[in-house]
Amino acid sequence: MCRASGYSAESRYSGNLNMLEHSINWKRAIFVDEAIDDDLVRKLTPTILALRQESNDPITVGIDSPGGSLASLDILLGLLTGPNQGASKNGCIVTVATNRAYSAAANFLAFGDYSVALKHSQVLYHDVRYGGMEDVTPEKARNAAKSLQELNDSFSLRLARKIIRRLLWIYIDLNSEFDTINKAFPKTFKRFDEAVSLFAPRVEGQHSVDIASFATALFAKVSRENDGLISSVMDRLSRWIMLTKLAESVPAYRAKRSRIPGLLDGARHLNKILNGNSLSFETSEVHLKLLMTLLISEIANTNTSRKPFAGTLEKATREFLLFQSMNDSKHQKSAHTLMLQHDLTFFGRNISAELEGKSEEEQLSLLSTAAPHARLFWLFCVSLCRELFEGEHILKSNDAQLLGLVDEVAGGGPIQSRREFRMSQEKLKEAEAEAAVAAAAAAAEAAAAGTATLGE
Repeated sequence: MCRASGYSAESRYSGNLNMLEHSINWKRAIFVDEAIDDDLVRKLTPTILALRQESNDPITVGIDSPGGSLASLDILLGLLTGPNQGASKNGCIVTVATNRAYSAAANFLAFGDYSVALKHSQVLYHDVRYGGMEDVTPEKARNAAKSLQELNDSFSLRLARKIIRRLLWIYIDLNSEFDTINKAFPKTFKRFDEAVSLFAPRVEGQHSVDIASFATALFAKVSRENDGLISSVMDRLSRWIMLTKLAESVPAYRAKRSRIPGLLDGARHLNKILNGNSLSFETSEVHLKLLMTLLISEIANTNTSRKPFAGTLEKATREFLLFQSMNDSKHQKSAHTLMLQHDLTFFGRNISAELEGKSEEEQLSLLSTAAPHARLFWLFCVSLCRELFEGEHILKSNDAQLLGLVDEVAGGGPIQSRREFRMSQEKLKEAEAEAAVAAAAAAAEAAAAGTATLGE
């Protein structure tokens, strides 16, 4: 648990924790107790603006909603957290699942600066959906499907940016249990570890984040109804690692005096026949290698005599787009930022001081050992969010906390929250102070008794 870990969770993650920003205040609250739509926005706007004009204190948002419009959700978030005229800072919200937080309401809950789920509450995630379409044509259907997939991807990324700090906190909290859980689930840990090691191998004697153990711990602790979520995330990561590595290792072209054919020899020859422009072909080589690797992998694992090739191609193309997204430079930048913000977790020491005054080459060398692990942790977070937006996932409050969707379960959950951790530290300090006062009083009393004895 955090209170026993060697990660200094207090200094690295709580900082100067403002208890007001982590506490429910029903006297300064709004309630989302119906569908999130334009009517709800109009209804709540005067109250939100009045509360924000009254003070900069956090606003509590009680949530019991079946979901609604993502556009209306964004408007509410803007009203609650956007800057005011002349405001010194943006607004802060404490979101609370009082019963149902479904669909768009689940996103609202997770987007809170501090998020709490009452014990009996439920959270439902599913893929982004259209409420209805008229005069559907094949072209409209294709455009709608593309638009929906883009919305799924963009919301997955937004959610990942919000929950990553929670997942790091959970990692720290569960770290001391990794060895015990790995022994209890040896097959699961071995499967996850073999996949992760291809991309981010452990180096003996070097501190590193253990994604395989973290995933195994989550698998062990979530309810049986949702352990498949973790397996699906790790399967997605495993396939990305394996096929990306394979695409990189297979030669693009046959080497001189080699009998091994290149993956793109025929494609390059065909390109010459068609237009002879080698430059446009060369700029697409990396993408072609990955797409062909995915397509061939799909053919190898599919009974094409029973499944139309068009379906195989569609699946490979969608996976290609997913892999392209995971390989996007923005994810590498996010991982780099993650490392520097949480250096004790990724390096086991304060790396910022070591980077000062170093050349760019020296800095990259220092960061290189942790970079694959940081990238994998970030992609685990993104893949988890993508998985939440595929199909339907009903989560109880404990599962919601384990997956980083809420910070705290009211009354105590499987993870010690930041607020609970700070309170336990304050109580410990009070107990130590009382013990010190008692010891001083006892010492003074003993000294006084000794002086009285000498006087006699």
